[in-house]
Amino acid sequence: MKIRYLSLIAATLLPATNLRAEENTAANRPTPDLPARWLQQMDANQDGKLAKSETSGIMLRFFDRNDTDKDGFISDGELRDLAGRLGKRMANRTPRPGNSGTALPSVPDDVEVVADIGYREGDSQAWKLDLVTPKEKAKEPRPGLVFVHGGGWRNGDKRAGTFFNGAVEYAQKGYVCITVNYRLTGEAPFPACIEDVKCAVRWFRAHAGEYGVDPERIGGYGNSAGAHLVAMLGLAKKGAGLEGDGPWQDQSSLIQSVCASATPTDFSLFQNSKNNRDRFKNENYDDAELSKLSSPINHVSADAPPFLLIHGTADTTVNVKHSDSFVEALKKAGNEDITYIRVDGAGHGVYNQNRDETHPAMEKFFARTLGR
Repeated sequence: MKIRYLSLIAATLLPATNLRAEENTAANRPTPDLPARWLQQMDANQDGKLAKSETSGIMLRFFDRNDTDKDGFISDGELRDLAGRLGKRMANRTPRPGNSGTALPSVPDDVEVVADIGYREGDSQAWKLDLVTPKEKAKEPRPGLVFVHGGGWRNGDKRAGTFFNGAVEYAQKGYVCITVNYRLTGEAPFPACIEDVKCAVRWFRAHAGEYGVDPERIGGYGNSAGAHLVAMLGLAKKGAGLEGDGPWQDQSSLIQSVCASATPTDFSLFQNSKNNRDRFKNENYDDAELSKLSSPINHVSADAPPFLLIHGTADTTVNVKHSDSFVEALKKAGNEDITYIRVDGAGHGVYNQNRDETHPAMEKFFARTLGR
């Protein structure tokens, strides 16, 4: 039964299409990226883990077996354990014709992907991004977009559905996009994740000429933890001390337009959460000061970029108070270009659950603020 189960998982969830993955042949091995693939397919609310209600088929049938800590969710770690078992089973199998084993999803013919570009050197495997561009060359530089995944800063991957698929969709609209990985808190505590996405933006600007990007027209989208990080990309200036030790320090890490959904903006609102306390255990910082430094609301200024904020009033993961108070702070600072979609009764997955409203709103917002 166990062998049959793993074979069924492989048959139903291994991707069956090829994409160009330059600079890193390890990206073409199936097992390490299967968790991201599964999350992309089933993680409806983009929280970096699978609830039983989000699964179906074989994954639902064996949900309880894979939920090894019995907390009601299959976490990223539990998915990786499953992928490891599958990898052992698949190691001696001959790939089917036409299947390279790549974890990259298929893309339309008018889009090109350069996978796993290192935006800085070093030991961390997280310092990589995927570049997603229109295949047709443009006469003038295009606007750029940065997609930052969610997952509570401890899970998630740049190829999760909303983020990789969003990059593909916007490349078709004429944007040059990157979808970014960063060090999760299991690898490095705050503010590493902030420093990493800032480094990725600096890389983007440093290579703007090579990829046909207008360095003065870069926007970003993120959900949940990713929303926090793109908000910091819009607000935290160099003087905040959050640039880290990565390269491209002559480039700005600020973006010119921010769309953020289910956004944590003030970590003091999580003050009773153990996860929040553990997040800021960094021997180089006082916990309270690091929490304050990492909160977007504390970086609001009169020259903040345009914001499109989306939040559900029934969000039990990130209370709507985060966006309510953030909008108030932006307005108080003198920012007028703020669009706030506050959806009554919507939960943490507000962006995709209300896509008929939120997706067109984001498209119009970026077209207006970045000049498409």
